[in-house]
Amino acid sequence: MSTHTAYPTTHRPRVQRSARGWVWVCPCGGASCRTPAQAPLPWRLALIGALLHSGSVAP
Repeated sequence: MSTHTAYPTTHRPRVQRSARGWVWVCPCGGASCRTPAQAPLPWRLALIGALLHSGSVAP
């Protein structure tokens, strides 16, 4: 018997370099670059945003 709980795997964001700085994107369709008029993110803030998104409940 396994004690592993199955969670939806739709939130697996990744941090990547863009022309304007660092962004995170997720297969669920979420991305930091979708926020209107957002300044380019430093790598550390993009990573934190991705981690926060990955901890959110999947729809």
